[in-house]
Amino acid sequence: MPAFAAHGGMPYWIDLRSSDPRKSRYFYSKLLGWEVTGEPEHLIARREGLPVAGILPNDGSAPDTWVTYFLADDIDQLARDVATAGGRVLVEPTDVPQGRMSIAADNAGGLFGLIEPVDEEAFIAAGEPGTVVWHDYSATSQFRAVIDFYHEVFGWDLQVLDDGAGTGFATALSDGAAFAGLRDAEKIFSADVPSFWQSFLGVADVDQACRVAADFGGEVIRAPFEAEFGRLAIIADSTGATVTLCEVDEPVIEEDLRESDDILNL
Repeated sequence: MPAFAAHGGMPYWIDLRSSDPRKSRYFYSKLLGWEVTGEPEHLIARREGLPVAGILPNDGSAPDTWVTYFLADDIDQLARDVATAGGRVLVEPTDVPQGRMSIAADNAGGLFGLIEPVDEEAFIAAGEPGTVVWHDYSATSQFRAVIDFYHEVFGWDLQVLDDGAGTGFATALSDGAAFAGLRDAEKIFSADVPSFWQSFLGVADVDQACRVAADFGGEVIRAPFEAEFGRLAIIADSTGATVTLCEVDEPVIEEDLRESDDILNL
């Protein structure tokens, strides 16, 4: 499995906040083939030896959920930038085994994380079965203000489209390559639903993955369907956290491809 270089401000890591980490560990090992190690207070999931996600205990203050983290070159400054742009820092930058991490909310209440890895070189495993393949944001309010927030905080190049029906979609680009999408979801969700990030997890066969999810304590919320990203399904895992599954091909590894090659330049 190749690892790709990440740039500051891009999605870098995901954590599951679980009310039962042992149960989550079993579920995702069956669903995605993850090798999960560590103590229940801090589990690390790996795919072919490369770290792909964390599983942490949920304190019960909110439902179980996945959290998307963005790479910080200077996490203390980035936390200040979040506050300046109208967001909130919910957990100040804290030392963890992976480096330093923080939890924040944007100006529409969308939860996200910041991470400054301990390693000088930041690499991620992504884009294939068992890893993150896409990051998507649903703005249940203030779509245009949210676009401005992420541009100000992370310097994202955002291309905004309008479908003509008052529903917008923005694509975040790095060197011309898309790495995340933000959509106006005000007409999709009720006003009491906060804005949210979700990470799409890759599977080789989304229909089979839905069957496995149901067999091991999950629930299929939306059966497999065709979308602009390909074939998707939405499930709740064994403790109720919602996740989108996306069918992707196994990678074809070129003989001269190095693990440090940048995914954006392939």
